[in-house]
Amino acid sequence: MKKIASLFMVLALCGCGSQEIESIRLSCDQKEVEPDETIQIEVQVEPDSIELSEDAFHATKDPDLKWDGEILRFTADEAGDYQITASQDGISSNTLILSVKEDTESSKEPEETEETANQEASEDQEESNPAAQPSTPEESDDEYLVSWSQNDPLRVDEVWQYGDVLVNTDQDVWVRGQLPQTIRDEKEGMILWNEDQSVMIQIEDPDHQIQQGNQAITLVGPISKTDSGYKITVKRVF
Repeated sequence: MKKIASLFMVLALCGCGSQEIESIRLSCDQKEVEPDETIQIEVQVEPDSIELSEDAFHATKDPDLKWDGEILRFTADEAGDYQITASQDGISSNTLILSVKEDTESSKEPEETEETANQEASEDQEESNPAAQPSTPEESDDEYLVSWSQNDPLRVDEVWQYGDVLVNTDQDVWVRGQLPQTIRDEKEGMILWNEDQSVMIQIEDPDHQIQQGNQAITLVGPISKTDSGYKITVKRVF
């Protein structure tokens, strides 16, 4: 009788030592991760006396997973969604999804590099083609100096030649040209011709200082660009 009782006790003790996993649960409060950031994933096993091996954990896209028996640590450098699971003894956990963000600093570098390359290419093109660059008074030879003075007014064709410079200056420009017999053109409004009437600019005369046409005239005012060319806004008339 004692032998039978002892046998039952041995069997009972053996049964208590062979616990089986009931469930595995993975959880993490943080769902979005920066590249190369290490976060902790909580692992809950029922019963909690059972320990999982490091081989129990699996993930897509091959992140760095480190298991110390209590906490699972996750690190990844590639942007995208990662699915993490655990399975042992035929029991599988829930699927935990973590999203690694795009590396914004790295993504900006190609754009900056491309922009810099385009800028350098544009500068090289301008240097190789001096005619494409606007002539300025400081950089030009004496015979090509842009004059904004009463003593040496610009011709109408010179307004076209140095238009980009004149538009960007905050000074009034002196321009000498020829008014047509009819002051106001039906299409262009008031205009000022060069000597051979091959080039003209528009005139804006807000104070109505120009009273008659068919005469040589000097106008003073700022130059602006229009859809069809250039325009002088009259401040003074000589």
